[in-house]
Amino acid sequence: MLWLALDTSSSSGSIALEQDGALIYQCYFNIDITHSETLMPQVDAGLKFCKLAPGDLSGVVTTIGPGSFTGLRIGLATAKGICYGRKIPLLTHSSLELVASNCFGSAHPILVVQDARMKELYAALYSPTLEPIISPAVIKPEELVSMLDIPVTIVGNMTARIMPMLEEKGLQVFTVMEHQNFPMAAGLLALRKYKPQSEEYDFEALANLEPQYLRESTAQIKFQEKDKHQ
Repeated sequence: MLWLALDTSSSSGSIALEQDGALIYQCYFNIDITHSETLMPQVDAGLKFCKLAPGDLSGVVTTIGPGSFTGLRIGLATAKGICYGRKIPLLTHSSLELVASNCFGSAHPILVVQDARMKELYAALYSPTLEPIISPAVIKPEELVSMLDIPVTIVGNMTARIMPMLEEKGLQVFTVMEHQNFPMAAGLLALRKYKPQSEEYDFEALANLEPQYLRESTAQIKFQEKDKHQ
């Protein structure tokens, strides 16, 4: 069996391939080019590098959000297109759970903090075995800090912003190595095994699948604010 994993939930992106239970390819990219320009070329390159073809795929697993609105749309549309064409299953996981998986087995609960822009965070708290303690949410840094009263392992691209606030509160905070702060598609392949889902092709479920943005887009928010003042 051949599984493709892909993540486009942030400005960076990654893909991975697993064949018969073994990771055979992973690519991470964080360049100033949109996911619409990078994603499919990287998928094609990975398959060709491994001497495989799209027709060999057995399934796809991707992040469903939260994260970049444009990135999530591109990633999910790409994954859906592949699965529609091949009639293969599509599995999804939270982008915050993916980042938390980099710290699986931590001695402390895992706090994931990702940039949500507009002075807010995408945040979640997981147990060391990835059970949700605080579900994914959009939250202001001050509100998140006020909710925490236990030692945590902090991970994500907003670690440097939040860590001093937690330390000022007197909490023990443990950090990770720099590369662990990034979502990596290979983690989705591990999550597929650790948190099994139905792997049957379901056209209706696939058609109804939408990104989990957790909030309206910046453009929508600005439009609503403008409308209030008219």
